[in-house]
This record gives sequence, structure tokens and C-alpha cells, in this order.
Amino acid sequence: MKKVMIIMVTILMTAAAILNIGGRKLLSQQLSRRNTTVNRINNEITELMTNESSNAESIISNRIDSWRTKYGMDCPDNISYIPVMRNSDEVFCAPVDKNTAMCVLYSKEGDITGFIQYSYNEETIGRIIFLGNIMLLLFFLIILIFALYIWFAVILPFRRLSEYPERLARLRDIQKLPESRSRYFGRYVWGMNMLSDVLASSSKRINELEGQRQKLVSSIAHGVKTPVANIRLYTDAVRTGLYSDDHEMTLEIADKIDSNTLKIDALAAELLSSSVSSAAESDIEISRFSVKELADLVRNEYTDRMNMKRIPFAVECSTEAVMESDKYALYRAISQILENAVKYGDGRWIKVMFMKQDDGFTISVRNSGELLPEKELPYIFRSYWRGSNAADKDGSGIGMYVVNETAKALGGRAYARRLEETSEMEFVIYIEN
Repeated sequence: MKKVMIIMVTILMTAAAILNIGGRKLLSQQLSRRNTTVNRINNEITELMTNESSNAESIISNRIDSWRTKYGMDCPDNISYIPVMRNSDEVFCAPVDKNTAMCVLYSKEGDITGFIQYSYNEETIGRIIFLGNIMLLLFFLIILIFALYIWFAVILPFRRLSEYPERLARLRDIQKLPESRSRYFGRYVWGMNMLSDVLASSSKRINELEGQRQKLVSSIAHGVKTPVANIRLYTDAVRTGLYSDDHEMTLEIADKIDSNTLKIDALAAELLSSSVSSAAESDIEISRFSVKELADLVRNEYTDRMNMKRIPFAVECSTEAVMESDKYALYRAISQILENAVKYGDGRWIKVMFMKQDDGFTISVRNSGELLPEKELPYIFRSYWRGSNAADKDGSGIGMYVVNETAKALGGRAYARRLEETSEMEFVIYIEN
């Protein structure tokens, strides 16, 4: 703010200096030209009076138009003759200013016969300088008032709020900001308090999940220890040939090994199920919103990203209907599909379409590129499953599973299909009314 003010004041001062210095120079040049013009006209009047014995007033009347044509703006607006009173020995001479000049007329004998007064109606350049200075002063006052307003209404309040995001990031659960009706920071304060609630809730949930995870890991570690020890014991017995002569005993040992591996498989499945449910779980908040709002959210968030990647991107919404669901959960699901479209598509184009059906809403994401084999489509939404086109791509195989789980949590489902005629992959989220 200080730098901006210094720059603005410098610009205004420079403009004022240029205006006044340039104006003074123009005034000086104008005054010099006018003096030259007056002297020439006065010499011409003197010569005509001497050579032709003409009256000064008649000379002025006859020649005024030609002088205006010849000298233009430098010609006086008014030229008047002031005779000397013959019954007086005193000579009267009026004072002269910038707009008026007074010249003496002499007779052949060298006597003063009168005066010629040359007058200019107005001083245009001087008036421009004056008005210019007034305007610059007004601009300075306006900028000063605006700067003071910004300083007290925006910058000082923002300084008081600037430390809050860092404290929130470090401490998560902290005292909320006081509510504000400021037109500039009212929504900011509301948003930061909302973020504080979300982070506090997330931190609490993370602590709960961490406790559950530790209990689960401890339980599984304890549960796996016994089957692994038994398997090691039985394999050692088989390796040393302890029961090589007893066929029935060998079969019994094989059954026990198989039984213990089933226990380990069950524990691994429990661990996998817990991990997947934790990854897919999210807080669902149902609200009413226009489908167009969700379309605008996707368009605003992804248009610039796609432009940076130089991928043609389009969002189409053919309905103004209102749906009752979780707008941000749907946005996260659409984002996951879009990220996959960027990763696995060929970059020629991506399109998102929002449509109203008779019994629900459909969100379609299409992208050009290599088609997944038909036989792989049933497995797309399984956890930790990755397609044949993902061999050289980073990923965990959990994203599309979360998309499907989100759709189910919102009363819908997700599915994928191949569009062979246009070489497109389409991923659809369907939400029932």
C-alpha cells in the first residue's frame, strides 16, 4: 500500500511539474509573440499616420480584419485609440498587464498625439494551468481518501486475521473468529469458522480411526502369530521326514496347514475391508441445490487446469432442476473420474454432462482414448483393482471404488461403458430422486 501511494504521489507531482513548467513556457512564448505583434501593428499605424496623414481610428477600423487574418490568435481582440487632451500639458498613461498593452503615438514633429491600447479578452493557457492544478489536487485528495479507506477498512482488519490460517493449520481445534458484518470479511470469517469446524471434526475422526487401526493391527498381529507358528512347525516336520512313512499323518498335517492358512486369509480380508472402508468413508451432508450450481462448480474448478494441460474441456447442463444430495461429495466423485480421464485418456477432449431423468439425475464424464476391454468393465469399481492400461501409470486402484461407494451412500450407483463407435470411455454417476 505504501509503495502504491508513493507511486501515485510521484505520478501526480510529475504531472503537476510538467503542467506548470510547460504552461509557464507556453505563456512566455505567447507573451513574446504578442509583444512582437503589438509592436508591428503599432509601427504600421505610425507609418500610415506619418505618410498618409490618416486618422488613427480610421486606420484601426480599416486594418483590423487584415491584422486578424495575418496574426491569428496573436492579434489583439480590441485595439482602441486614446487621444491626448489638447488643452492640457499633462500626458495620461494607463497601467499595463499581461492582457493589455499601451503604446505611444508620435507626430512628425515628435510630439505625443495619443495612445493605442491593445487588449486580449482572456488568458487561455493560464486558465488551463489553473484548472489543471485544481484537477490534480482533486485527484490527489480522492486517491488519499481512497487509500485511507482501504487502509482502515481492508488492510488493518486483514492484518488482524492473517495469523488465523497458520494457527488453524497448526492447532486445528482453536477458538473461532468473532462474527463480522464487514462487506469485505464477513464471508471470509464465516468460511474460516466453517473450515475450523471441518478440521476439528476431521482431526477427531482421524484420532478415532488411528485408535481403531492400532487395535486392529494389534489384534491381527496377535491372531496371525499362532497360525504362522503352527505352519512353521508342520513344515519343519514335513521337511525332516518325521511322518514320511505315515501317509495318513501326512494328510492330516496338510489339512492343518490348510486350516491355518484359511485363518490368515480371514485376518487379511478383515484388514483389507477395514482399510477400504476407511478410505471410502466420508461425511455426507444432504442439502438442496441446483444442478447448475454443481455444473458451474466443476466448470470453474477444472477449466483452467484443463487449459494448462491443453485438453479441450466442456461442461454441459441441460436442466435447471433442484436435487437433494451432497453437492461437494458429488464434486469429489466427479473430480476423481476427471483425474482418471486425464491420466488414462489421450488428451483430445473431455466432456461432463448433467442431465435430469424421470426418476433421478445422471452425471456423465466422457473422454477420448484407449478403450478398456469389455471383460474388465465389471471390475472397475472394485477396491485396489487396476486395468490393463494402468501398467505404467501411478495409482492405488482405490479411486473408482470410492466413487461407487459415494454414489451408493447418496442413493445411487456408478457404472462405466465403452462407446466403440466414437472411441470413448464413459463413466456415469446416477442418483435417484
